[in-house]
Amino acid sequence: MIVGLTGGIGSGKSTVAAMLAERGACVVDTDAVAREVVAPPSPVLESIRAAFGDGIMAADGTLDRAALARLVFSDEKKLAQLNRLTHPAILKRALATIAMLPKDALVIVVVPLLYESNFERNCHSVIAVTASEDTRRRRLHERDGLTDSDIQARMRAQLDASEYERRGAFILPNDGDREELRLAVDQVWKRLRVGDGHSERALPNAGPPV
Repeated sequence: MIVGLTGGIGSGKSTVAAMLAERGACVVDTDAVAREVVAPPSPVLESIRAAFGDGIMAADGTLDRAALARLVFSDEKKLAQLNRLTHPAILKRALATIAMLPKDALVIVVVPLLYESNFERNCHSVIAVTASEDTRRRRLHERDGLTDSDIQARMRAQLDASEYERRGAFILPNDGDREELRLAVDQVWKRLRVGDGHSERALPNAGPPV
């Protein structure tokens, strides 16, 4: 079973993925895959360099991700162009990785731009992690040291929170503490293990699944 895991920046996707891995899921993180496909020597990296110039390259010949982010998150057309250059390679490698996993594995694929890239077509179900904008901003300040303008640019480039809530089969609210999130993840895990991928809002204070 392939389950997409998505949500806005700072919502807690990595934390949820780690919790699901502890419970036995096989996790494929497309952020990690994205780093792999641009590791030199890489035709994808050369395409990015040709499109955006040498300013997005680090001195050691690798991609300067911070410089690229500053460039594309301030320009919707450039961001769309970057996605066109990278998404096909990321998709191909992610699907190849999934194909090598055991056939009976419960695979969690972390895809920040799951809906924007239409990756949900490859998934049997989708988990959407949500959190308030204030919570996400605080996390991004603490975790990545991003400025308010950097955070705003990244949030503006993603779907509104209401879209994740509307389209996800399982919704994991993540504004509380780690224990609340753990209980919610337990509920989702139990549903997935019995093949229940229908729409289900996982609330931290909800009773056990029936």
